[in-house]
Amino acid sequence: MTIALVYGGRSTEHEVSISSAKAMHQALKQAGFSVLLIAITLEGRWYVQHGEVSKHISTDKSIHAVPGLGLFVDDVKLPIDAVFATTHGYGGEDGNLQGLCMLCKLPLCGCDTVSSALGMHKHLASSLFANEHIPTVPTLLVTKEVLQQGSFDQIYAQARSSFGSDLFVKPENSGSSVGVSALKNCEIAAFGRAVELAGCYSERVLVQPLIHPLMEVETAVLRTQDNDLLVAGPGLVVDPGKEHVGFLSYEHKYGQIDTAHLRIPSGLDAETEETIREYARKAFLAIKGDGYARVDFFVCGTRIYLNEINTSPGMTETSHYPALMAGIGYDLSQVCRHLVADALKRSKEERQRIYTPPSP
Repeated sequence: MTIALVYGGRSTEHEVSISSAKAMHQALKQAGFSVLLIAITLEGRWYVQHGEVSKHISTDKSIHAVPGLGLFVDDVKLPIDAVFATTHGYGGEDGNLQGLCMLCKLPLCGCDTVSSALGMHKHLASSLFANEHIPTVPTLLVTKEVLQQGSFDQIYAQARSSFGSDLFVKPENSGSSVGVSALKNCEIAAFGRAVELAGCYSERVLVQPLIHPLMEVETAVLRTQDNDLLVAGPGLVVDPGKEHVGFLSYEHKYGQIDTAHLRIPSGLDAETEETIREYARKAFLAIKGDGYARVDFFVCGTRIYLNEINTSPGMTETSHYPALMAGIGYDLSQVCRHLVADALKRSKEERQRIYTPPSP
């Protein structure tokens, strides 16, 4: 069976995606699959690759998609049984790539178009979580229209009134802590700069209270081939740079010095851990999740807040999803087998649905 491993992409998380693909390439081979490497450039072009996953993308074999048929190089259809994408962020985690795979009749491991789009758009996801009585961080939404107007006095006043002087500003549909600002004793000038920065990465921006002190904990969700829903963790994020930066930054996620890491078990009491796992399960179901996801939480005293759900979690050597799954006895090759089986099962179910119009 041949799995197309898709990575890269027109995204701020392009390099993270490549690092994830390196780990998944080995895991898929260890799981017994043949792997076809497909890299997406920063310009959004798709190319077949040979050898190992690399930052250098060979552009000699361009891919074109044919809806209803699959992926082709020239006139030759690529032999693909399923797709595993380690793409993160814009174009790869927001439903666009997922929709392309569906149109091309390619079974895809992980979340589909709808759940990917909802998971990426944090404000929309939070509305669904609220319906399930899952506590989330209080949020004000800066709309596209307000961003275009460039006047933030009203939203600043509302944020100060609702949340106090310490604020957190982030893009609605971006990841890896890119475009994020933690503002202590926030003034209007700094607030405006933070909103404009976040707006460079997303058409809408979220303003939240800067919760402190807090613990960041994460869980991993996996749909098995037996249709069980496993929730691993929670694990505690240990971030040496949090006090200085104010949040888990891109540098401390993926850098080489003072890198954040996960502590398993979390050290929280058993009842709190069980509550977090139940919230993670309900959140995954609320967005109609498929395959797998990472669900992240804040804990402040006795309060638990669901921060966000990540439908295409990092799979690098230092990423937290693999560590969480290893904590319950699942290595990445086992995860791959479950995800491929789930993708093929869902694809078979989709093909059995009726799409032809009824007879007059």
